[in-house]
Amino acid sequence: MLLSDLITDKEDHFKDADALAEAYITIHNNRPLDMAIEIMDDHKIDRITLLDENEQYAGTLAKADIGRYRDTLNDKEKLQIFSGEASECRAIEAKLRDAKATYNMLGIAFCEIIYVQDMQIIRWLNAEAMMTFGVNIDDPIAKMLTPERWDHLMTLFNAHGGVEHERIEVHGRIYEVTLMEVELLGQRILKLFLNDVSELVRLGDELRRSLERTIEHIAHYDALTDLPNRLLLLAKLDHTIAHLKRQNEKVVILDLNLDHFKDINESYGYAVGDSVIVQVAQKLVSVLGREDVLARVGGDEFIIVLEGLEDVMKSEEVVKKIQALFENSITVDGIDFKLSASIGIAIFPDDAENGELLLKNADIALRRAKDDGRNNYCFFSSEMSVQLFERILLERELRRGIDASEFLVYYQPQVSLITGKLIGAEALVRWNHPVMGIVSPDVFIPLCESNNLIIPIGEQILRDACFQVKEWKEKGLFEGRISVNVSGKQFERVDVVETIKAIIDEIQFEPHYLELEMTESVLMGNPQVFGEKLIELKALGIEVAIDDFGTGYSSLSYLKQFPIDKLKIDQSFVGGIPHNEQDMAIVKAVIAMSQALGFRTIAEGIEKEEQAEFLKNFGCEQGQGYLYSRPLSTEKFEEFLKALV
Repeated sequence: MLLSDLITDKEDHFKDADALAEAYITIHNNRPLDMAIEIMDDHKIDRITLLDENEQYAGTLAKADIGRYRDTLNDKEKLQIFSGEASECRAIEAKLRDAKATYNMLGIAFCEIIYVQDMQIIRWLNAEAMMTFGVNIDDPIAKMLTPERWDHLMTLFNAHGGVEHERIEVHGRIYEVTLMEVELLGQRILKLFLNDVSELVRLGDELRRSLERTIEHIAHYDALTDLPNRLLLLAKLDHTIAHLKRQNEKVVILDLNLDHFKDINESYGYAVGDSVIVQVAQKLVSVLGREDVLARVGGDEFIIVLEGLEDVMKSEEVVKKIQALFENSITVDGIDFKLSASIGIAIFPDDAENGELLLKNADIALRRAKDDGRNNYCFFSSEMSVQLFERILLERELRRGIDASEFLVYYQPQVSLITGKLIGAEALVRWNHPVMGIVSPDVFIPLCESNNLIIPIGEQILRDACFQVKEWKEKGLFEGRISVNVSGKQFERVDVVETIKAIIDEIQFEPHYLELEMTESVLMGNPQVFGEKLIELKALGIEVAIDDFGTGYSSLSYLKQFPIDKLKIDQSFVGGIPHNEQDMAIVKAVIAMSQALGFRTIAEGIEKEEQAEFLKNFGCEQGQGYLYSRPLSTEKFEEFLKALV
């Protein structure tokens, strides 16, 4: 059925086609009936103007005309119209033609299927659909898609009112299905679109596999060094152990940790620290065998697995090679870093029979190597587990003791060797344990240093000592300075100067009555940064003393650069006076050097009059020790002060 078959109105006043074009949509009268309906729906109009083959006005057509005609047709006649018009549907008006051209460019197979009296007719399909299904306009619908596939699509369609993004496979290609319903002449027309997504699926699968490989790599390898991480290390280790159990061979674990690496990150930044780690990893790889495994399991911690050793002592050869790597500096951005490493060693099956326990025992041995002075290596022994357990219990008690305020300040007098008068005191920490009683700092300070508990304890001792000395000064009992020890862990903190200032401001303690003691090794850890902190402390009026002088670096080139007020001669040298010639020579040299640099000198550990006399004769100004008094509790020291008044 064409539009010309329905023309009934040829009014004379519609003779100017140009004028008509402004008021109506104009199409040719040989177009199919359903096209007129689509055009009127698209443009939201009720009438169209028809032109004949000579582009002359042929009449008008209204939706009502089509509606009246449709009402007179039965289903068979409608089916004949649709079937007869199929060949005429190739020519489509501009909008529809452009749309279908776009479909073709996108590689979308498009067709229209008509349902009349349960019969399916392919009304229109494009070239892409013809190639996809291998059909033409006259083929039955069943040839395009299998009945099973149609049943599946129609089940989805009926359930959801349409089908979107469903994927089907046709002749080895993957298509994404869109199925929608429109109504024409009172009949259902289904429009089917099949978008060929085969390449997208292939690319998606490749991307998925690539992502899976990337995720797998991230999960098992260190991002910085590309070495195996702890997860992959354990898997490899357990596999190796399972294999070697049948061969009676040994596996040696080396747990390597860089000494004082944190100083590099804090002083130069993490980017520099990362560059150092990468270079260390490359150096380690260079000395290991092809069968050995190197993993990075922490910031500056590496695990090395030496496989199939018949003689475990050969592992020491590897350790010595590793230690030799650190004899040369590592350079980053023109900065030379002198590093060392501590290594813990555990052996399968002697120390453990599975990978997890083997790593744990190697870590215990590493802790012992660090406790023994770092730049060292240590083999695991069962006694270490007992000691570790005791250490854990002690650490638990320390944390409880901090919360319970069990740490007290004891005071030891400092005197002038010239006049014998009190010139100050040193604040010393003691732990008043509810069961063990007063615990010496030699027992708990090393553990506090290793787990950073020394920081809250040190701040508490500084606060309590300043508060108490201020009270004694207000009573007229105490003159001179109070000397408080500052640990390396405290001094490493970026905010150490601000913390000290906040404490003395809080107490309203006069800074020039405060002297801070620290060891040479603390200052030599980072001379430039720590020197700047000393300058800030001096600007506040606080004095600085070097404790245990002579037992550490004793580097004059650095020492003379620091704003130091006093050197404290270690008691290990004082104890040899006046019989040990070497000790006396060292003490004389320290005093002479101190005088040359403009420092005052104080000696600790004085127990005999002859020691005090020797020190005084060679120019040492101050002293402390059992000769004058043992360290005293707050109450006892106050009694000591009152006795001097």
